[in-house]
Amino acid sequence: MLGGKPNPLYEMWESTLLHAKARDAKKELPEEIYNKFYKFAFVRNPWDWQVSYYHFILKQPTHIRYKMVKSMSGFEEYLEWVINTKNPFAKGATKLQKDMIADKEGKIMVDFVGRYETLVKDFESVCKLLNINAFLPHFNSSGSRDYRLFYNERTKKLVAENFQEDIDLFGYTFEGDR
Repeated sequence: MLGGKPNPLYEMWESTLLHAKARDAKKELPEEIYNKFYKFAFVRNPWDWQVSYYHFILKQPTHIRYKMVKSMSGFEEYLEWVINTKNPFAKGATKLQKDMIADKEGKIMVDFVGRYETLVKDFESVCKLLNINAFLPHFNSSGSRDYRLFYNERTKKLVAENFQEDIDLFGYTFEGDR
């Protein structure tokens, strides 16, 4: 449902498209349907994202990675694990956000890229463009915290080096917009 109205196309493809890579959605959907859709995605500051996901896992005892992350000495060990693990995230999520929304040549495949840092404003812009009245629910909150406090020079550099493509493509800095 979007805007309070059932969407049969979404209902039919929901399990395939939930957090799907844009290139996978393009492969799965009939071309005429894919081309009709307005495609959008949201990205997040990589330094903030790592802290948030770490805390999200720790708040979810049923999360597939909970026991392992809980046994770690802290955020620094978690970050090293993320960086040194080929597929650290569940459900096919990728380390680099660009891999979710770009083709193999790096060309963005969605019509709009919003930012988590301006989520409400960007979501409202998408809804206005699509002429729908939708409410943005708040799921999976890991709490509000200043991500910068979790980093030292070494870990700040680890993220900068390992998430460089996202940082460059989406214009992020460690300091962010706070």
